[in-house]
Amino acid sequence: MDIKQRAARARELLNNPAFIDMMTILREEQVKKFLSSAPNDADAREQAHSIVNALQTIEDYLKSHITDEKMFDKKRN
Repeated sequence: MDIKQRAARARELLNNPAFIDMMTILREEQVKKFLSSAPNDADAREQAHSIVNALQTIEDYLKSHITDEKMFDKKRN
């Protein structure tokens, strides 16, 4: 798969309402778990924090493909 194809697929996902809803719901669930955890339940907070970070990593990865395409296009022009 080339840079343009990867960017197109990333853009499709990032603009897909189902994907957006899923990411929002998953993030909100983890924030709720974090905020409602017992004071002595550091493990629950750490797990929620890790999941939120993983979700952000997924979004960043997809966005990086779009950035790669923009850089590729600038080099060609």
